[in-house]
Amino acid sequence: SNRARRVPPNPSARDPLRRAHCRAAAMAVLDLSPFNAILKRLEMVADRMESAAAGGTIGAASSSSAAPTAMSVGTAAARDDCEIAVAFDAFFQSKVPAIQEAAKASGIKDLEEATEVIVQTFRMLRDALASTGVVAKPKDNDWAKIFAPVVALGSTAQKACDNRSDFFQSRKAAAESVNVVALITQAGPPSHVQGVLETVDFHCLKAMQKKNEKETAWVKAVKDALNGLLDWCKENCKMGVSWKPGGQEALPYFEARPLGAGAGAGAEAAPAAGTAPTKGKGKGKGAAPPMPKGGLAPPPEEVKAKLRAAAGGGGSGGGGGMGELFGALQSFDTKKLKKVTDDMKTKNRPDEEKSAVVAAAASKAAPKAFAGKGQKGPKGDPIFELQKDTNWMIENHDGRKDLVLEEALMSQLVCIINCRDCVVHIKSDKVKNVNVDGCLRTTIICNDVVSAVEFVNCDRIQFQTMGKVNAIAIDKCDGVNLYLPDASRAVEISTSKSSDMNVNLPDPDADDEMVEIPIPEQFVTRINGKKLKTEVSALYSH
Repeated sequence: SNRARRVPPNPSARDPLRRAHCRAAAMAVLDLSPFNAILKRLEMVADRMESAAAGGTIGAASSSSAAPTAMSVGTAAARDDCEIAVAFDAFFQSKVPAIQEAAKASGIKDLEEATEVIVQTFRMLRDALASTGVVAKPKDNDWAKIFAPVVALGSTAQKACDNRSDFFQSRKAAAESVNVVALITQAGPPSHVQGVLETVDFHCLKAMQKKNEKETAWVKAVKDALNGLLDWCKENCKMGVSWKPGGQEALPYFEARPLGAGAGAGAEAAPAAGTAPTKGKGKGKGAAPPMPKGGLAPPPEEVKAKLRAAAGGGGSGGGGGMGELFGALQSFDTKKLKKVTDDMKTKNRPDEEKSAVVAAAASKAAPKAFAGKGQKGPKGDPIFELQKDTNWMIENHDGRKDLVLEEALMSQLVCIINCRDCVVHIKSDKVKNVNVDGCLRTTIICNDVVSAVEFVNCDRIQFQTMGKVNAIAIDKCDGVNLYLPDASRAVEISTSKSSDMNVNLPDPDADDEMVEIPIPEQFVTRINGKKLKTEVSALYSH
């Protein structure tokens, strides 16, 4: 009787096991690979955000001598939920600290200041990327004001480049790297970053030729960061940056949060990592309240009914909605419409019944006189704007002596078309190309031009550069005067069907004096066997 009584197994207890086996067999038949891929992506995003939150500030200074860096990664990810900004934070943490460490280890002031320029450049790029989560795509006319801080940073960095310094090339490399911020305007950011990388690499190679180990380490870190940015663009924005449809207007947003201010994606500036947020005194200040556990409660039924009524899907008080509207349109009978008979048409009515022609109102001002066909000068309304994010159009201006362009970037072209009696001053440090077409009595002043300066079908043109120009092309022009500094003595000048052309250069034998050299337009051709031999006329031998 003391022995344990054996209880027979309950058949109902086996049912859960059987159901579990059946469920497992059913799941084995299903193809779960798409769900596994989605789960893997979610895990990657979670890992990235956790690493960002644990990383503290982007490149935070470890000592008072460290260069200032960008905003906190964790707070930035908390302020906005922009995936591309979080991805850029991870890139920043992996590349930029190496530049800062190399500059600090070198003890060279030029390299430390150049590092500040690079860090500030990436800070501006980060702010621009973070804004894509809340801002609609800016208009073409807005980019000049949005990029004002970038232009100012580039101008300051260029002015700091002293060719008498031993670290001039490193300074130039940092100044040229500022142009990477413009990748947010490009349809293909990788190609833009590749162009900037090639320009920076030109100066980096010259810096590495000096065999200075500390400077070489810094240069390699800069090149590694730009190469990493190129790979990052291919992975995150290969076909361009996506802006938020229906988001905030760009110009007011960036006026309140200029690039480089560290405003993230539309929130107030976050407190530094490791510090508690301060309570604001005013309304709307301070940290936002935490999300309640379990999420927000659903709205009451009254609110839902009002929303359905406003959307046209409510009950009898909602007005029928869009369904009733389309139903009425579908059942509409066009046979009830009145027909216009022949006797109602104006062309068939008697002359006494025709309405009198309304005379046009007298114009308050005489229309502008535009140049006719084959003439040079304005042929329409004046234009001064950036088109397609790449071309600055200065067109159809007459008598303007104050045309100033300061916002052009190195990747942009300046087109001056159909202008008369004008002065165009391009104050940007460097532009890609300058095209002048159909202009009369126009003066152009600029700094560096990366590609070439082209004059087509122009008369009495004066061109002056304060920097370096690699090539000048003149086609179908009459009266072109070029004023070039010593930095542009290696320029290549190509002419075709043009006359009265002169080049003015500084006189090496006398200070503050220019030497005028005519460009040949008369040639002598002789037959030499089966070939022709052409030489400049003897008129230009003196």
